[in-house]
Amino acid sequence: NLQSPQFDSPITIDSSCTVKAFAVNEDGRQSKVATARFFKMPHADWRITIRSKYNPQYTAGGDEGLIDGIRGEENWRKGEWQGYQSQDFEAVIDLGKEMPVSKFSAGFLQDVRSWIFMPKRVDFELSVDGKTFVSPLSISNTVPDNDYNVRIRDLSGTIQPLPARYIRIKAINYGKLPSWHPGYFDGGEAFIFIDEITIE
Repeated sequence: NLQSPQFDSPITIDSSCTVKAFAVNEDGRQSKVATARFFKMPHADWRITIRSKYNPQYTAGGDEGLIDGIRGEENWRKGEWQGYQSQDFEAVIDLGKEMPVSKFSAGFLQDVRSWIFMPKRVDFELSVDGKTFVSPLSISNTVPDNDYNVRIRDLSGTIQPLPARYIRIKAINYGKLPSWHPGYFDGGEAFIFIDEITIE
């Protein structure tokens, strides 16, 4: 929290925070308060390469939106989720160095009315060199496809620690909408909405 009434040099921010500021003229009149939130990436050395193509309407702010530490909310129209229609999701995260990993999670949203379904499953694959991957963890979805409530679910799991630098995540798309869905007769295909990926 910066309480200084005035400043004439740059403000250094080294953690997530909210900054509020206002201007005061020579007569003492002040402007309205401007507010900005800043988020520090939890893992600044991580890099993500997305091999699928997200819908331009649902970008979560770009590729790094999946590893920025900001979680999407139930109101997915606010733009915090990445949306992929008619395709599986695939990405590779470079942790920057080899390290033991054992916990994996990816957040998903389901809103059946809007053609957004949980993936059938999520696979986490590990590699030391970025070329040869092993597949120690596959997590199946347990949210019913006919649940019309908006749901957020982390598909997560743990393994015995293994060394890795590269983590490949694959989320398998639901596919064609089911016959009971109103969009079925339009030939509709489901979206995957994914947000935060975590690795420990």
